Amino acid sequence: MALYLDEVWLKDPSPERMKEFVGLIGSAAKNPASVGAPQEVRFAGGPWFSNEEPKVIFLVDIPDHTPTFQVFGKIVSSGLIEKRRLTPIVEWSEVEKLVEQL
Repeated sequence: MALYLDEVWLKDPSPERMKEFVGLIGSAAKNPASVGAPQEVRFAGGPWFSNEEPKVIFLVDIPDHTPTFQVFGKIVSSGLIEKRRLTPIVEWSEVEKLVEQL
């Protein structure tokens, strides 16, 4: 499993764009392929919304994130999304294994 912390910022938090954003993320959470993501992509947690900025946060399992570039690029070019931060993460047990080797 290749887990990523996925943070996506809404570009324009107007009511119309917020509804569009929530609809898109809701559809993606239920079925990532419905928004054009590769079949192997799945949500592992979330989505959650920040109460400090117009940002959604979720955990996603993406075996190879390269094919997701096209989907995300199209959404960015539509003006809906400002930016995305995709952070690879590992289970805590992997950190403990590292510490044992130090």
